[in-house]
Amino acid sequence: MSRGFYTLASGMLTQQRKIDISSNNIGNLNTPGYKREQAVTSNFGSLFINKYKQKGIHEKAEPLNNVSIIRTVTENNTYHSQGALEETAVSTDFAIVGSGFFAIDVNNQISYTRNGSFSVDKDGYLFLEGAGRVQGEFGDIFIGTNNFDFAEDGSIIVDEEIVDKIHVFDFDNYESLNKYGEGMFISNVEGNLIENPVILNKTIEKSNVNLTKELTDIMSSQRALQTAAQALKIYDMVNEKAVNEIGKIG
Repeated sequence: MSRGFYTLASGMLTQQRKIDISSNNIGNLNTPGYKREQAVTSNFGSLFINKYKQKGIHEKAEPLNNVSIIRTVTENNTYHSQGALEETAVSTDFAIVGSGFFAIDVNNQISYTRNGSFSVDKDGYLFLEGAGRVQGEFGDIFIGTNNFDFAEDGSIIVDEEIVDKIHVFDFDNYESLNKYGEGMFISNVEGNLIENPVILNKTIEKSNVNLTKELTDIMSSQRALQTAAQALKIYDMVNEKAVNEIGKIG
């Protein structure tokens, strides 16, 4: 009986966690470069089921299967597929075509993002709002103006002179990337500098969130949560009867 309580309660917590993740994806639907997440669940603890045979005084156990006690969310899986590209006519908007990440200095910590919705700060540096300065060939990229030309390889041109080049990094294994805010990642592995990236100016990459899928996932999780809640009430009623009535027999 108690095992049923554990199974149902853990199921409710798992479904609620799935709803939270899908809701966060929907909340970032319009965040440039945001990558959708999905909950990864796995069994937590298991019981071995054995069939016992007895011949005389000898007893032999034959393993049948194992049963999970609890199923829980173990991690969030990030999908790094490219989102749709949208022209904005804003001179400080950039989008990477293909794989790779912009590098942002966030409080002396290099973070990586696909969000290229940049601005020029009061000191003339290219920066990402709420994060930090964009990194280029010479570190923090200094432009000094919103009026500049741009080449697809990342070169920024002011008064017909290349002042810097936006760096784009990629990773052999994206599992080394850890989430560091919405659409931001950090890694203890040094990224590989892409020598000839393709970067579009006056364009942003939209999030890769599929609204229809997220809403479908939420409804599915809500139904599963409601079913588990109803079953948990039945377990509670049966348990109450066992305590209050069965004990009176005899």
